[in-house]
Amino acid sequence: MKVAATESIPKIKNPSTEEFLEIWKQYQPFLVEDVVNHWGASNNWSNDYLIKQCGNNLIPIQFFKKDFLKDYHNFACEDGYSPPKEIKFKDYIKDYIEDREKNYDLGCYLYQVDFEEYLPEIVGDITDPGYLNRNPLVQFWFGYSSKDFTSTTALHFDAAHNTFVQIRGRKRILLFPPSNYLSFYPPLKDNSGFGHHSKVNPDIPNLELFPKFPWEEKIEVILQPGEMLYIPPFWWHHVTAVDENISLSFFYDIEMGDILKQKNLLSTIFNIVPHYLYRSFYSREALGNTISMFKSLLSLGSFTKEIRENTEQSIRENNSNNK
Repeated sequence: MKVAATESIPKIKNPSTEEFLEIWKQYQPFLVEDVVNHWGASNNWSNDYLIKQCGNNLIPIQFFKKDFLKDYHNFACEDGYSPPKEIKFKDYIKDYIEDREKNYDLGCYLYQVDFEEYLPEIVGDITDPGYLNRNPLVQFWFGYSSKDFTSTTALHFDAAHNTFVQIRGRKRILLFPPSNYLSFYPPLKDNSGFGHHSKVNPDIPNLELFPKFPWEEKIEVILQPGEMLYIPPFWWHHVTAVDENISLSFFYDIEMGDILKQKNLLSTIFNIVPHYLYRSFYSREALGNTISMFKSLLSLGSFTKEIRENTEQSIRENNSNNK
């Protein structure tokens, strides 16, 4: 299945739930404006305020070597990342955000932490947009851009609805429609790999290593403070800081009704699942994630039959290619 990319994505201002869901059905990214501006987060989250409210909280920070982004093996594999280190939130702000140039040999990123768990003191500063009738998992991101390092999330997809909210600063987001899963070069046979990650850095075109990658389908968005970007499940995205910035992801589980309502969601799932299950022969992590991500689908007989048939076909094709 291939979803046509567009040169721009729709924008909607302060939509009602019905207006949001009408666009949401198209299974395309879109921007929402004039929703976040009234939040306490948009008005209060200066560094001083964050330090005062929760500066002594221990936060896991991901550290990267300076040359991390130059090696494509890092992006899709667990071995490319060092274990996060817990430091006080105020120390991260003062020593790495405000005085970032002194740490030129290392880059770091407050990367995808559970907002309620690590920063409970400021949970009241945000509001669930409430467009999807289910509880979200909210994750917090706080990064920067400097001459030596830019906070980056490697190309990947999420098996969930992602309403991505920009609170401070700007982020550059590259989006790719979920065409053939294999064309994104996931680490199918790497025991330490992440099946929802790509080996490709879309900022560095490499036609020799990645000839089938859909370079021409790229959609670029510069997300401004106060904007909200809806990213559908399984849409690939690559995120970099334009400047010092804070973002929130509201992740909503996929429900069975979504598969019936969102265009092409089911065919996208059937394109990915067989290959992801094939990975389970090489990685327990892949098997566990597959079961977790698709347990609702696997519980239904008709879907199970089609997934099994597609999986068997995928295994035959992979085995044939490996001969």
